[in-house]
Amino acid sequence: MERFDLNYSELKEKGEKIKNSLMEIGAYKEIVYDLPETEDMKTTTSTSYPIKAFEKFLGFYDKNEKIAFNPSISFNTDFSYCIASCRYLKEEGRDLVRLDGETSSTYKAKADRALGYFKKRFGLHGSFQFNIRRFRRYENAKGMSESSAVAAAASSSLIENVFPNSADKESIASRFAKLVSGSGTRACINGLSIWLSYPGIDPDQSFAVKLRDNPMKFYYGIFPNSQNIATDKAHETAVRSVFYGSWIADKYAALNAAVENSFDDEYLLKRGQKDSLNLHSVLLSGGLIVQTPESISLIRKILDFQDKNEGIYLNADTGPSIMIASKEKSLLKEFYETAGGHYLEGSFRFDGHLANEAEFKKESEEFFSNI
Repeated sequence: MERFDLNYSELKEKGEKIKNSLMEIGAYKEIVYDLPETEDMKTTTSTSYPIKAFEKFLGFYDKNEKIAFNPSISFNTDFSYCIASCRYLKEEGRDLVRLDGETSSTYKAKADRALGYFKKRFGLHGSFQFNIRRFRRYENAKGMSESSAVAAAASSSLIENVFPNSADKESIASRFAKLVSGSGTRACINGLSIWLSYPGIDPDQSFAVKLRDNPMKFYYGIFPNSQNIATDKAHETAVRSVFYGSWIADKYAALNAAVENSFDDEYLLKRGQKDSLNLHSVLLSGGLIVQTPESISLIRKILDFQDKNEGIYLNADTGPSIMIASKEKSLLKEFYETAGGHYLEGSFRFDGHLANEAEFKKESEEFFSNI
Protein backbone atom coordinates (compact mmCIF):
# COMPACT_ATOMS: atom_id res chain seq x y z
CA MET A 1 0.00 0.00 0.00
CA GLU A 2 1.70 3.19 -1.17
CA ARG A 3 1.52 6.13 1.18
CA PHE A 4 1.05 9.35 -0.76
CA ASP A 5 1.27 11.47 2.40
CA LEU A 6 4.89 10.36 2.95
CA ASN A 7 7.75 12.05 1.13
CA TYR A 8 10.10 9.12 0.51
CA SER A 9 13.03 11.24 -0.63
CA GLU A 10 12.70 13.36 2.51
CA LEU A 11 12.59 10.27 4.72
CA LYS A 12 15.68 8.91 2.97
CA GLU A 13 17.52 12.17 3.64
CA LYS A 14 16.55 12.02 7.32
CA GLY A 15 17.58 8.37 7.54
CA GLU A 16 20.95 9.09 5.93
CA LYS A 17 21.53 11.86 8.46
CA ILE A 18 21.01 9.40 11.32
CA LYS A 19 23.27 6.83 9.64
CA ASN A 20 26.02 9.43 9.18
CA SER A 21 25.75 10.39 12.85
CA LEU A 22 26.19 6.74 13.84
CA MET A 23 29.16 6.39 11.52
CA GLU A 24 30.79 9.43 13.12
CA ILE A 25 30.65 7.83 16.58
CA GLY A 26 31.87 4.49 15.22
CA ALA A 27 28.62 2.61 15.85
CA TYR A 28 27.77 1.87 12.22
CA LYS A 29 29.93 0.56 9.40
CA GLU A 30 28.84 -1.17 6.23
CA ILE A 31 29.03 -4.95 5.96
CA VAL A 32 31.77 -6.54 3.89
CA TYR A 33 30.39 -9.84 2.58
CA ASP A 34 32.77 -12.80 2.37
CA LEU A 35 32.25 -15.71 0.02
CA PRO A 36 29.95 -18.33 1.61
CA GLU A 37 31.40 -21.63 2.81
CA THR A 38 29.16 -24.72 2.97
CA GLU A 39 29.95 -28.12 4.44
CA ASP A 40 27.62 -31.10 4.08
CA MET A 41 25.97 -32.19 7.36
CA LYS A 42 27.45 -29.24 9.28
CA THR A 43 25.31 -28.13 12.25
CA THR A 44 25.54 -24.82 14.10
CA THR A 45 23.55 -23.56 17.11
CA SER A 46 22.74 -20.03 18.30
CA THR A 47 20.69 -18.42 21.07
CA SER A 48 18.80 -15.12 21.03
CA TYR A 49 16.74 -13.11 23.50
CA PRO A 50 13.73 -10.98 22.48
CA ILE A 51 13.63 -7.21 22.43
CA LYS A 52 11.50 -4.41 23.79
CA ALA A 53 11.38 -1.30 21.64
CA PHE A 54 11.79 2.27 22.79
CA GLU A 55 11.43 3.64 19.25
CA LYS A 56 9.03 1.33 17.43
CA PHE A 57 8.08 0.61 13.85
CA LEU A 58 5.00 -0.58 12.02
CA GLY A 59 4.60 -0.75 8.26
CA PHE A 60 7.06 -1.66 5.53
CA TYR A 61 8.23 0.66 2.77
CA ASP A 62 9.46 -2.45 0.94
CA LYS A 63 7.62 -5.65 1.93
CA ASN A 64 9.93 -7.96 -0.04
CA GLU A 65 13.10 -6.60 1.54
CA LYS A 66 11.35 -5.86 4.85
CA ILE A 67 12.55 -2.26 4.94
CA ALA A 68 10.69 -0.17 7.52
CA PHE A 69 9.80 3.49 7.10
CA ASN A 70 11.94 4.50 10.07
CA PRO A 71 14.87 3.35 12.22
CA SER A 72 13.94 1.73 15.54
CA ILE A 73 15.63 1.35 18.94
CA SER A 74 15.36 -1.47 21.47
CA PHE A 75 17.05 -3.52 24.19
CA ASN A 76 17.01 -7.25 24.93
CA THR A 77 14.80 -8.72 27.65
CA ASP A 78 15.06 -12.04 29.48
CA PHE A 79 11.39 -13.03 29.74
CA SER A 80 12.11 -15.77 27.22
CA TYR A 81 14.81 -16.92 24.83
CA CYS A 82 15.14 -19.07 21.74
CA ILE A 83 17.75 -21.64 20.73
CA ALA A 84 18.07 -22.70 17.08
CA SER A 85 20.17 -25.34 15.35
CA CYS A 86 20.81 -25.16 11.61
CA ARG A 87 22.06 -28.09 9.51
CA TYR A 88 23.24 -27.74 5.93
CA LEU A 89 22.79 -30.56 3.40
CA LYS A 90 24.23 -30.52 -0.09
CA GLU A 91 21.12 -32.40 -1.23
CA GLU A 92 18.43 -30.02 -2.50
CA GLY A 93 14.73 -30.03 -1.71
CA ARG A 94 15.01 -30.92 1.98
CA ASP A 95 14.56 -27.53 3.66
CA LEU A 96 12.77 -27.98 6.97
CA VAL A 97 11.66 -26.01 10.02
CA ARG A 98 10.74 -27.66 13.32
CA LEU A 99 9.44 -25.30 16.02
CA ASP A 100 8.94 -26.43 19.60
CA GLY A 101 8.97 -30.07 18.56
CA GLU A 102 6.50 -29.69 15.70
CA THR A 103 6.64 -28.66 12.06
CA SER A 104 4.90 -25.32 11.61
CA SER A 105 3.35 -24.37 8.28
CA THR A 106 3.35 -20.70 9.26
CA TYR A 107 7.03 -20.57 10.15
CA LYS A 108 7.96 -22.83 7.23
CA ALA A 109 6.24 -20.45 4.80
CA LYS A 110 8.24 -17.54 6.21
CA ALA A 111 11.40 -19.61 6.23
CA ASP A 112 10.90 -20.74 2.63
CA ARG A 113 10.66 -17.13 1.45
CA ALA A 114 13.67 -16.05 3.51
CA LEU A 115 15.79 -19.06 2.54
CA GLY A 116 14.88 -18.69 -1.13
CA TYR A 117 16.06 -15.09 -1.00
CA PHE A 118 19.21 -16.02 0.93
CA LYS A 119 20.20 -18.81 -1.46
CA LYS A 120 19.61 -16.64 -4.51
CA ARG A 121 21.58 -13.75 -3.00
CA PHE A 122 24.70 -15.92 -2.54
CA GLY A 123 24.19 -18.47 -5.32
CA LEU A 124 23.76 -21.33 -2.86
CA HIS A 125 22.35 -24.78 -3.52
CA GLY A 126 21.38 -27.52 -1.12
CA SER A 127 19.08 -27.48 1.92
CA PHE A 128 18.94 -25.87 5.36
CA GLN A 129 17.14 -27.62 8.18
CA PHE A 130 16.23 -25.89 11.44
CA ASN A 131 15.32 -27.19 14.87
CA ILE A 132 14.03 -24.29 16.97
CA ARG A 133 12.78 -24.19 20.52
CA ARG A 134 11.38 -21.37 22.65
CA PHE A 135 11.90 -21.23 26.41
CA ARG A 136 9.45 -18.97 28.29
CA ARG A 137 9.06 -17.69 31.81
CA TYR A 138 5.30 -17.45 31.20
CA GLU A 139 2.63 -19.67 29.66
CA ASN A 140 1.09 -17.54 26.91
CA ALA A 141 1.23 -13.84 26.10
CA LYS A 142 1.21 -11.37 23.21
CA GLY A 143 3.50 -8.38 22.96
CA MET A 144 6.56 -10.16 24.36
CA SER A 145 8.40 -10.12 21.00
CA GLU A 146 8.95 -13.87 20.89
CA SER A 147 9.11 -13.74 17.09
CA SER A 148 12.15 -11.48 17.29
CA ALA A 149 14.09 -14.10 19.25
CA VAL A 150 13.00 -16.88 16.87
CA ALA A 151 14.09 -14.91 13.81
CA ALA A 152 17.37 -13.85 15.42
CA ALA A 153 18.32 -17.33 16.66
CA ALA A 154 17.50 -18.94 13.30
CA SER A 155 19.35 -16.27 11.32
CA SER A 156 22.39 -16.37 13.64
CA SER A 157 22.65 -20.16 13.37
CA LEU A 158 22.36 -19.91 9.57
CA ILE A 159 25.06 -17.24 9.25
CA GLU A 160 27.35 -19.14 11.64
CA ASN A 161 26.94 -22.12 9.32
CA VAL A 162 27.59 -20.31 6.03
CA PHE A 163 29.98 -17.51 7.07
CA PRO A 164 32.00 -19.12 9.90
CA ASN A 165 35.03 -16.86 9.45
CA SER A 166 33.33 -13.54 8.75
CA ALA A 167 34.16 -10.60 10.97
CA ASP A 168 30.64 -9.28 10.35
CA LYS A 169 28.61 -12.37 11.35
CA GLU A 170 26.45 -10.50 13.85
CA SER A 171 25.63 -7.75 11.34
CA ILE A 172 24.91 -10.25 8.55
CA ALA A 173 22.62 -12.23 10.84
CA SER A 174 20.84 -8.98 11.71
CA ARG A 175 20.51 -8.09 8.01
CA PHE A 176 18.78 -11.40 7.15
CA ALA A 177 16.72 -11.81 10.35
CA LYS A 178 14.41 -9.06 9.13
CA LEU A 179 13.20 -11.31 6.31
CA VAL A 180 11.45 -13.38 8.99
CA SER A 181 10.71 -10.67 11.56
CA GLY A 182 11.64 -7.00 11.45
CA SER A 183 12.22 -6.90 15.20
CA GLY A 184 14.51 -9.93 14.84
CA THR A 185 16.98 -7.56 13.23
CA ARG A 186 17.52 -5.90 16.60
CA ALA A 187 17.28 -9.11 18.63
CA CYS A 188 20.50 -10.27 16.94
CA ILE A 189 22.34 -7.55 18.85
CA ASN A 190 22.81 -8.13 22.58
CA GLY A 191 22.43 -4.71 24.10
CA LEU A 192 20.85 -1.39 23.29
CA SER A 193 20.62 -1.28 19.48
CA ILE A 194 19.25 0.71 16.58
CA TRP A 195 18.08 -0.76 13.27
CA LEU A 196 18.97 1.42 10.28
CA SER A 197 15.92 1.19 8.03
CA TYR A 198 14.30 3.86 5.88
CA PRO A 199 13.10 4.37 2.29
CA GLY A 200 15.91 4.00 -0.23
CA ILE A 201 18.50 2.32 2.00
CA ASP A 202 20.53 -0.48 0.41
CA PRO A 203 18.88 -3.67 1.78
CA ASP A 204 22.30 -5.29 2.20
CA GLN A 205 23.29 -2.44 4.53
CA SER A 206 20.06 -2.32 6.55
CA PHE A 207 20.79 -3.98 9.88
CA ALA A 208 21.00 -3.20 13.59
CA VAL A 209 24.08 -1.93 15.40
CA LYS A 210 24.95 -1.92 19.08
CA LEU A 211 24.82 1.43 20.85
CA ARG A 212 26.12 0.08 24.16
CA ASP A 213 26.32 -3.11 26.14
CA ASN A 214 23.96 -4.37 28.80
CA PRO A 215 23.40 -3.90 31.64
CA MET A 216 21.74 -0.52 31.42
CA LYS A 217 21.01 1.66 34.39
CA PHE A 218 17.33 1.00 34.87
CA TYR A 219 15.04 -1.77 36.10
CA TYR A 220 12.11 -3.32 34.31
CA GLY A 221 9.36 -5.91 34.53
CA ILE A 222 6.25 -6.93 32.62
CA PHE A 223 2.63 -7.94 33.11
CA PRO A 224 2.11 -10.68 30.47
CA ASN A 225 -1.34 -10.88 28.85
CA SER A 226 -2.59 -12.99 25.97
CA GLN A 227 -4.20 -11.89 22.68
CA ASN A 228 -4.72 -13.62 19.32
CA ILE A 229 -3.88 -10.78 16.90
CA ALA A 230 -1.06 -11.40 14.43
CA THR A 231 1.67 -8.76 14.20
CA ASP A 232 1.35 -8.80 10.39
CA LYS A 233 -2.20 -7.51 10.81
CA ALA A 234 -0.88 -4.62 12.91
CA HIS A 235 1.59 -3.71 10.15
CA GLU A 236 -1.23 -3.64 7.59
CA THR A 237 -3.54 -1.66 9.87
CA ALA A 238 -1.04 1.02 10.87
CA VAL A 239 -0.37 2.27 7.34
CA ARG A 240 -4.14 2.75 6.82
CA SER A 241 -4.32 5.24 9.67
CA VAL A 242 -4.79 8.89 8.75
CA PHE A 243 -2.23 9.64 11.49
CA TYR A 244 0.49 7.36 10.11
CA GLY A 245 2.36 10.16 8.32
CA SER A 246 2.42 12.40 11.40
CA TRP A 247 3.54 9.44 13.53
CA ILE A 248 6.51 8.83 11.23
CA ALA A 249 7.42 12.54 11.26
CA ASP A 250 7.33 12.55 15.07
CA LYS A 251 9.55 9.47 15.14
CA TYR A 252 12.32 11.06 13.07
CA ALA A 253 12.30 14.11 15.33
CA ALA A 254 12.59 11.79 18.34
CA LEU A 255 15.38 9.78 16.71
CA ASN A 256 17.40 12.93 16.13
CA ALA A 257 16.84 13.90 19.76
CA ALA A 258 17.98 10.44 20.88
CA VAL A 259 21.21 10.85 18.89
CA GLU A 260 21.77 14.32 20.35
CA ASN A 261 21.17 12.96 23.88
CA SER A 262 23.63 10.07 23.29
CA PHE A 263 20.72 7.65 23.71
CA ASP A 264 20.26 8.63 27.34
CA ASP A 265 18.35 5.98 29.36
CA GLU A 266 15.91 8.46 30.92
CA TYR A 267 15.13 9.95 27.52
CA LEU A 268 14.53 6.50 26.01
CA LEU A 269 12.26 5.44 28.88
CA LYS A 270 10.12 8.54 28.41
CA ARG A 271 10.12 8.12 24.66
CA GLY A 272 9.18 4.44 24.98
CA GLN A 273 6.00 5.41 26.81
CA LYS A 274 5.07 8.16 24.39
CA ASP A 275 5.70 6.00 21.34
CA SER A 276 3.71 3.13 22.88
CA LEU A 277 0.68 5.38 23.31
CA ASN A 278 1.21 6.79 19.80
CA LEU A 279 1.43 3.30 18.32
CA HIS A 280 -1.83 2.20 19.89
CA SER A 281 -3.54 5.43 18.82
CA VAL A 282 -2.43 4.75 15.25
CA LEU A 283 -3.76 1.19 15.44
CA LEU A 284 -7.07 2.35 16.93
CA SER A 285 -7.53 4.91 14.17
CA GLY A 286 -6.77 2.18 11.63
CA GLY A 287 -9.46 -0.04 13.11
CA LEU A 288 -7.49 -2.48 15.26
CA ILE A 289 -7.70 -2.88 19.04
CA VAL A 290 -4.84 -4.97 20.43
CA GLN A 291 -5.44 -4.12 24.07
CA THR A 292 -7.82 -5.99 26.36
CA PRO A 293 -10.05 -4.60 29.12
CA GLU A 294 -7.51 -5.93 31.63
CA SER A 295 -4.50 -4.29 29.96
CA ILE A 296 -6.36 -0.99 29.49
CA SER A 297 -7.20 -1.02 33.19
CA LEU A 298 -3.53 -1.68 33.97
CA ILE A 299 -2.40 1.22 31.77
CA ARG A 300 -4.81 3.50 33.64
CA LYS A 301 -3.35 2.33 36.97
CA ILE A 302 0.17 3.10 35.74
CA LEU A 303 -0.80 6.57 34.54
CA ASP A 304 -2.57 7.30 37.84
CA PHE A 305 0.50 6.05 39.75
CA GLN A 306 2.68 8.36 37.65
CA ASP A 307 0.69 11.38 38.81
CA LYS A 308 2.07 10.84 42.32
CA ASN A 309 5.35 9.08 41.52
CA GLU A 310 7.75 10.50 38.93
CA GLY A 311 10.21 8.21 37.20
CA ILE A 312 8.14 5.15 36.29
CA TYR A 313 7.20 4.49 32.66
CA LEU A 314 5.09 2.02 30.71
CA ASN A 315 5.92 0.37 27.40
CA ALA A 316 3.69 -1.75 25.14
CA ASP A 317 4.19 -3.23 21.69
CA THR A 318 1.53 -4.84 19.46
CA GLY A 319 -0.10 -6.74 22.28
CA PRO A 320 -1.64 -6.33 25.75
CA SER A 321 1.53 -7.27 27.69
CA ILE A 322 2.57 -4.10 29.53
CA MET A 323 6.13 -3.41 30.63
CA ILE A 324 7.05 -0.97 33.39
CA ALA A 325 10.52 0.49 33.87
CA SER A 326 12.28 2.90 36.17
CA LYS A 327 15.72 3.91 37.36
CA GLU A 328 14.35 3.34 40.88
CA LYS A 329 13.68 -0.33 41.64
CA SER A 330 11.56 0.60 44.67
CA LEU A 331 9.02 2.32 42.39
CA LEU A 332 8.48 -0.87 40.40
CA LYS A 333 8.06 -2.91 43.59
CA GLU A 334 5.57 -0.44 45.02
CA PHE A 335 3.51 -0.45 41.85
CA TYR A 336 3.29 -4.18 41.16
CA GLU A 337 2.50 -4.94 44.81
CA THR A 338 -0.51 -2.63 44.64
CA ALA A 339 -1.60 -3.29 41.04
CA GLY A 340 -2.12 -7.03 41.32
CA GLY A 341 -1.93 -9.49 38.44
CA HIS A 342 0.86 -11.72 37.17
CA TYR A 343 4.18 -9.87 37.06
CA LEU A 344 7.63 -10.91 35.83
CA GLU A 345 10.75 -9.08 36.93
CA GLY A 346 13.32 -8.57 34.18
CA SER A 347 17.10 -8.47 34.37
CA PHE A 348 20.14 -7.87 32.17
CA ARG A 349 21.67 -11.30 32.82
CA PHE A 350 21.49 -13.27 29.60
CA ASP A 351 22.79 -16.64 30.70
CA GLY A 352 19.52 -18.46 31.33
CA HIS A 353 19.98 -20.56 28.21
CA LEU A 354 23.18 -22.19 29.40
CA ALA A 355 21.38 -24.84 31.45
CA ASN A 356 19.35 -25.96 28.42
CA GLU A 357 21.87 -25.50 25.62
CA ALA A 358 23.67 -28.86 25.92
CA GLU A 359 20.38 -30.77 26.13
CA PHE A 360 19.00 -28.87 23.14
CA LYS A 361 22.08 -29.65 21.03
CA LYS A 362 21.59 -33.34 21.83
CA GLU A 363 17.92 -33.05 20.85
CA SER A 364 18.91 -31.46 17.53
CA GLU A 365 21.46 -34.18 16.81
CA GLU A 366 18.83 -36.89 17.38
CA PHE A 367 16.24 -35.04 15.29
CA PHE A 368 18.57 -34.43 12.35
CA SER A 369 19.82 -38.02 12.39
CA ASN A 370 16.27 -39.35 12.05
CA ILE A 371 15.09 -37.28 9.04
